[in-house]
Amino acid sequence: AAMASTLSGSFLPSVPPPLLRRAVRRANSVSTTVTAKGQKGVRRVVQAPGQEQFAPGSALGKMMNLRLNKIKWQVLSDATLRLEGELATQPILGLVKAEVLLRGVEALELENRGYKEYILVRSLGLKMWFTHATSRAGVFDPEMRCAVGKKLASPDGEFNIYRRVLAHAPLAKNGDWDGFADGLARDAKAAFAAVDDEARKTTKINYAGTVTSSHFLFIDSEITKCASRVRALKAGESLVTTVLVPWMDPGASPGRDAASDATGETSDEESRADESSDVESMFGKKKKKNKMPRQAPSTSLGVKSLTETAIATTESLEKTLTRLVKKQQEPTFPEVDLWNAETKQATGGDAVAAACGVLLAMPPNTTLVVPSDLFASALTFDCQSLGKGRRVLSLAAYAEKEEEKAEAETGTEKSVFLQFDPPSAADDAGLKRALAAAKKRGGGVALVVLALGAGGACDATEGPEGAKETRAAAEARGRSRSGL
Repeated sequence: AAMASTLSGSFLPSVPPPLLRRAVRRANSVSTTVTAKGQKGVRRVVQAPGQEQFAPGSALGKMMNLRLNKIKWQVLSDATLRLEGELATQPILGLVKAEVLLRGVEALELENRGYKEYILVRSLGLKMWFTHATSRAGVFDPEMRCAVGKKLASPDGEFNIYRRVLAHAPLAKNGDWDGFADGLARDAKAAFAAVDDEARKTTKINYAGTVTSSHFLFIDSEITKCASRVRALKAGESLVTTVLVPWMDPGASPGRDAASDATGETSDEESRADESSDVESMFGKKKKKNKMPRQAPSTSLGVKSLTETAIATTESLEKTLTRLVKKQQEPTFPEVDLWNAETKQATGGDAVAAACGVLLAMPPNTTLVVPSDLFASALTFDCQSLGKGRRVLSLAAYAEKEEEKAEAETGTEKSVFLQFDPPSAADDAGLKRALAAAKKRGGGVALVVLALGAGGACDATEGPEGAKETRAAAEARGRSRSGL
C-alpha cells in the first residue's frame, strides 16, 4: 500500500495499549515473543499474565521498563557503546544511539518522555523522513516505492532504517540536515537497486490504480516552485503559496463529491484492495481492520466538524503524545486527520513528506513555523533546527517567544509558516497574530499551504484535474485564515 500508509505497521509498534498481542499462556509462564505491529527483532517476555516486559536481567530489561513506561537513557547510552551480543540483534538501538548523539543523555533524562510516547513521535518522524527520502532518491513508481519501503522496514537487512538513521546522524548533529536527507536518499536508492522481480511481484500496494510516477513528479515540481517563490520574497513583502498534493488513495478523497460513494458503490480498485485481510504499505504489511459501512463524503472541505478529529495547535507536546498513544489505529499526524479516509492514509503521509521537502528547501536564516509542537518534534528530532540558521518552531512556540520581540526588534530574516488545507486543527486567531508579528519585524513573510488536490490522473506538470481552481480556492482560504 501506499508508501505513507505508516511505517509503524512494520517496524514500530503502533503504540496503543496493549503493546503486545497477548497469547493464552499458563500463569507464571515465561516465554519469548515478538511484539505486535511488527517491531521485529525486539524480543520480550511475559513474566505473568498482564505484564509485558523484556527478559529479566537482559540488557534491554535494564534499559526500558514497559510496565512503568520508562526509558533509562544512561543505561541505554552506556550499552550502545558496546553493541554486541543481544544488543547486536536489536536494530532499535541504532535509533537510540543516534538520539543520544543528537541531544545528549542529560537532556533526554530531563525530558523523561515515556517509552510509548517516545516510540510514537519517532515513528511519525521516521515515516516522514524516509517517505521524503524515497522521493528525494527519484523513486517515483508507486509499486517500487512500496517495495523500497519493505526493504527499509526489514529488521535484519542492511537497509534497516534504525541503522541508517544512526549512519547519518552525525551530519544532522553538525547542522547539515540536507546532508542527512541526502544520506537517507542514498539508502533508499540502494534499497531500490536491491529489489528483485520476485520482491516486486509480491509487493501489495494501496495507492489507487490511477496513481503513476507522474503524481510524485508533480509533487516534486510543486516543492521546487514553492521554494523558488519564497527565495524571491523581499523584505517587507508577504506571500501565500500552495503545494498541491493529489489524492492517491483508492476511492474519493475526503470532502470531494463522488457519485459512486454517494450511492454506496465500490470501485474495482477498492474491491481489489479489500480482497485480503492484510495490506501492504511502503513500510511493509499491517493488519487491516474489518471494513466499516462506507458513508458518502461531504461535498465541501469545510462541512466536517474540525473538532471531531482535531487537536488544538496550542496543546502541549506531551499532552498530544499521551492522547495519541491511546488511539486504536495507526498513528498519523493530527494535521492530516482530515486527509485520511478510514484506514486510507497514503495521501496524508505523502503530504507530510512533501512538507518535509518544502522546509528543507527553504533559504538559510529562515524561521520555519509549523502547525504543532508534535510536528516540530518529529521533524527535527527535538533539535528545533534544520541547520543553516533555519529555526523550527511550532505556531504556539512562535507566539510565545516571538510576538513580544516583534514590538522591539526588526530584521530581514524571512519567516515561513506551514499549514495544511483542509486543516484538521486550526488556530486561525493565533495564526493571524503570529503572521502580524512576523510582518512587524520587517522580513519577508510566506504562508505555505499544503493543499489536497483531486484524485484520478495527474499530469507531471499541470497536476490533477481542476488543479488551477483547487489552488486558487486553497490560497483564498489561506489568505482568509491568515489575514495576509
